[in-house]
Amino acid sequence: MNFKILKVTAGHIHFAGELSDIAKLNLTLRSAERVLIKMAEFEAKTFDELFEGTFSADWQDLVHNRASLIVEKVKVRNSKLSATGAIASVIKKAIYEKIESRNEPDGTVYPLYVYLKNDIASVFLDTTGSRALSKRGYRLKTSIAPLRETIAAGLIIVSGWNTQRLLVDPFCGSGTICIEAARMALGILNDGREFAFQSWPIFKGVKMEKTDVKKRENRLVSLGFDRDPSMVSIARENALRAGVIDSVRFSNKAFEVLESFKNVHVVTNPPYGLRIKNVDEDFYSRLARLFDVFEDSTICFLSPAENLERVFGRKASKRVKFQNSGVWTYFYIFESR
Repeated sequence: MNFKILKVTAGHIHFAGELSDIAKLNLTLRSAERVLIKMAEFEAKTFDELFEGTFSADWQDLVHNRASLIVEKVKVRNSKLSATGAIASVIKKAIYEKIESRNEPDGTVYPLYVYLKNDIASVFLDTTGSRALSKRGYRLKTSIAPLRETIAAGLIIVSGWNTQRLLVDPFCGSGTICIEAARMALGILNDGREFAFQSWPIFKGVKMEKTDVKKRENRLVSLGFDRDPSMVSIARENALRAGVIDSVRFSNKAFEVLESFKNVHVVTNPPYGLRIKNVDEDFYSRLARLFDVFEDSTICFLSPAENLERVFGRKASKRVKFQNSGVWTYFYIFESR
C-alpha cells in the first residue's frame, strides 16, 4: 500500500500515515489484526512517570471530552511496573485529565492498547474495535486446527501469488486459504461491519468504501480438496457466507489420489500431528508426491518441521519462520524447476 515502514517489532508493523488513511487501512488490510494509532512512547519506571508520559500526548486532538476509555490490553515484559490493573487505571486517569473530561459519557468508546517493555511504555488508540480484522464473519464452523484468516491471507501474499493463476489447496479443511484467495482476487473489502473509529467525532462524515458486487469478476479463483466430506461441506458453507461461492470449488478427495495439474499455485496447511492425531510418521515422505501432481507449479507448505527440504530432497526458494498459535512454524515456498 506504499506506506513508509519505520520499524518492525514482534507482532507490530510501525509505519507513517495520516488520519485520513484509517478507513482505507481497516477496509483493505488482509493480514493485520487491527490498526492502532501510536499516541505516546516514553520511559516509565514509576506510576508518576507513566502518568506524565501519557498526559504529555495530544489526546485532545482525537478524543473528545465526553469519551469513554476502555483499556483492552496491557502487556508487560521485563519492566518495573507490572500490575496491569493499576497501569490501566493510571493511563485512563491521565487521558481523562488531559481531555478535561466532563464525566458525562455519551457512549463513544475509545479502545486503548498499552505495552510496557524494558520500562518503555507505548500507548495506542485502537481504531478497529473489539472485533479484530481477522474476524471476517464467514467462518462459523472450522476444522480441528483452523488457520486464522489473517495468517492465511499473509501466507498467500508472501507466496507471491499472481491472482490470475489458479490457486489450489489439497488440504483445504474449512476452506480458509481458498476463500481468502478469492476475497483477494475479487477485491472484497472488510466491509459489512462497524469499526471503533466510525463513532469518533473527528471522523464524522468519513466515507466508507463498499465492495462493488456489480464489478466483481465471475471466474474460478481457487480449488480446495479434503479427504473429510464434512469439511468440504463446511468449506462450501463458509464460501457462501463470504460471498465467493461462485469463485471457489471444493471437492472430497484425498491428496494421494489427486489428478495432475499444471502451472498452478499451491498454498496448503497439511496436518502435522500437534493438534491432529493419527498423522503417520512417513506422512511427509508421501506428501512429496504433490511435486509430481502439480507440474510446473509453485508449491507452498506450512509445517513445524525444520527438515522438510531434506525430506523432499529439494531446496526451497524461500522459508519464512513465524509463530502460529504459539508453535514455531515454517512456510516453505518451492518454485517449479
